[in-house]
Amino acid sequence: MDLMNLISKTLIPAAEEMTLSYVTAVVITGLTVVFLGLVILILFVWAFGKIFTRKNSRPAQPKPAAAPTPKPAAPVAAAKPVTDDNQDEVIAVIAAAVAAMGESEGKTYKLKSVKAVKNKPSRSAWSLAGIQNDTTPF
Repeated sequence: MDLMNLISKTLIPAAEEMTLSYVTAVVITGLTVVFLGLVILILFVWAFGKIFTRKNSRPAQPKPAAAPTPKPAAPVAAAKPVTDDNQDEVIAVIAAAVAAMGESEGKTYKLKSVKAVKNKPSRSAWSLAGIQNDTTPF
């Protein structure tokens, strides 16, 4: 059996049976199924958004706040001698910030050591902030 004989027996009769009304019905049915599927998908995503938004928006049960008792500031650890004059001031500011954070939480924190960062990040702080902002979940 050659190829032309096979084509004439299978494809040509099928093409002759396709009338304009049949083709129109198939196209309309296909479009209807696709758009109905899209509407169902949109409703599904919308419902999940509402469920998770409602779940996250519930207010947490507030714990009774105990009156914070003022504690003495954490002692600042002695810094290693460095050549930079501003280094001591920076360490003092860091220690004060840590002590203030501890007082606000009612805990005592102590600064043990301060070390310089040896390897810098490959991206700037602005670049990292932009990436974090752009990739946060909605």
